[in-house]
Amino acid sequence: MFVNLVSREGLVPSPYTYASLLNAYVNTGTMDGAEALMERMRDVGCAPNVVAYTTMLKGYMLVANVDAAWRTLNGIMHNRMSPDSRAVNTYIRVCVRCGNLQMARRAFDRMRDWDVVPDATTHKLIGRLLAQGLKRDELKALIKRTVKGEHLRWTKDPSSGPCQFWRAGKCERGVNCRFYHDDSIVQSDARVREIESNDTLASMYVNHAHASAISGDVKQSKKSLRKAAEYLTENVTAEALTVGGLKDKDERAELFRQTNRDELKLEMRRIEDFVERLMSGKQQPPKLDEHLSRSLIFSSRLFQEVPERGAKMSSEEVDALRDNLYAALKDTMGLNDDSDGSVKRAIRKVIAKDGTIRFDRMFGRSKKEKRELNVEVAAGNGDWAVAQAKTDASADWISLELRHDRVYSIFSRAVCSGASNFAAMGGDAAYIMRRYVASESVSHVFVNFPEPPHHSGDAAADNSLALLNEEFFRDIHACLRRAYTSTDAPGGLTIFSDNHRYMQALARTLAELDIFTARDDVDLASGAPANQYETIRGVRLYQGVPGPSAGHRVYEQSYFDRFWENGQHVDRYFISLVRK
Repeated sequence: MFVNLVSREGLVPSPYTYASLLNAYVNTGTMDGAEALMERMRDVGCAPNVVAYTTMLKGYMLVANVDAAWRTLNGIMHNRMSPDSRAVNTYIRVCVRCGNLQMARRAFDRMRDWDVVPDATTHKLIGRLLAQGLKRDELKALIKRTVKGEHLRWTKDPSSGPCQFWRAGKCERGVNCRFYHDDSIVQSDARVREIESNDTLASMYVNHAHASAISGDVKQSKKSLRKAAEYLTENVTAEALTVGGLKDKDERAELFRQTNRDELKLEMRRIEDFVERLMSGKQQPPKLDEHLSRSLIFSSRLFQEVPERGAKMSSEEVDALRDNLYAALKDTMGLNDDSDGSVKRAIRKVIAKDGTIRFDRMFGRSKKEKRELNVEVAAGNGDWAVAQAKTDASADWISLELRHDRVYSIFSRAVCSGASNFAAMGGDAAYIMRRYVASESVSHVFVNFPEPPHHSGDAAADNSLALLNEEFFRDIHACLRRAYTSTDAPGGLTIFSDNHRYMQALARTLAELDIFTARDDVDLASGAPANQYETIRGVRLYQGVPGPSAGHRVYEQSYFDRFWENGQHVDRYFISLVRK
């Protein structure tokens, strides 16, 4: 369409035209095309603006390339522009996704040089990273500065001149306005500003409470939880939003904000319960080193060159892998002092000589001990898998997630639950399942609420970010245990979603592969037989919530489940198959 408009219609593309095309490249993970388009813009004299650079930063976030993101952020300065708060926050999101506190700190410390004021989003993101790294003192100091408003500059300085928009009742630039905001002038969006400020401080205090709890400082955790409760806004009614200035705002955006408030409350209850169990002696204080020894943090980078299945790793490559996994725990998970070397030794034992994962060593099992090993892919915050592990202690459970902030949430749930049969893994599932998971080592793979590859409704739409494709299903098949005798249970695959159309597409893909077969006697979470289904080329697509025969030991809502239920998406569908 772009080529036709230019070559046939003779139209001259504007920066907005380029921005739309750039966004299409970025949203599909086609960063080489996005980079080429940026060069083309320069060549034809349509210099990329801050919006274009921010779009590129979003792309590097999606593929988790923090080095390229840093070069892009600096590229704004090199082109005689200044990054705005949206660009800086997008870059810090890249760091959050990769768990890179050091690179996030670098940008945060330079914001004053760039004349950018940290806003609510900046503080939430940095607070999250500091908590993940167990930098409690640094996070506490940041909270104090935020409460005092030390980050504010021009808006609190009368000498910078009055803001005319503020005087009229509403300034869209917020903390990054260059003019004075007189607090005596009531704003039309005052309620919205108060909500955002309170939500930010509540989020930071909850992060501090969490870091304190898993560090064993229960008194400080309770203190931070009390402060979070003071700031956490109650459910915001539609009437309050109308009065508060959100009348014309996107309802979906407010649904997202309200869901996040609900998630904060759930997190507070989870931490409170954990602290109470510790104080009452019902649960022993967490041994972080043991949990860290079971946590494998691979690279979050997408589109790494994937080797052939079964390709051998050299001894040098295996040693480098072990070193990188250990370094990741120190750099991103708060491992500060491994003085006796126990964590390092444990990580070395978990990785076999061929580079595959020794799951028996991960959970401290003997090789002869026959236990189920279940893996949840794209696990979100890990609520579902933790619930399964607590319900069924006879099996081992792993949650595998790409985004590092979610990996840390999974890790924290493992620590707080005290479950010794549960572990967190981070990284690109397409690479990990192919490279590091040995053939026939997994009992069941679960995918809950997978993200559709496109939103257009066009099944032929291309998106290289899509995980559930033919190659990935073949890798799952290779990882699943084989049934050698009539008493053996073959490895299984269960996919659970609210998206009917996407599930139909996945059923067609699985049918064409012809490497899985139907599972007998599928039931629902209610215990009833699953008798409502449609058959798509031989694959059954069930309606409802899967039960124990499909591997779901207990029904547990995930974050995505709660989010879509809040949006009145209540229909559920699942596919349950076994290895042929």
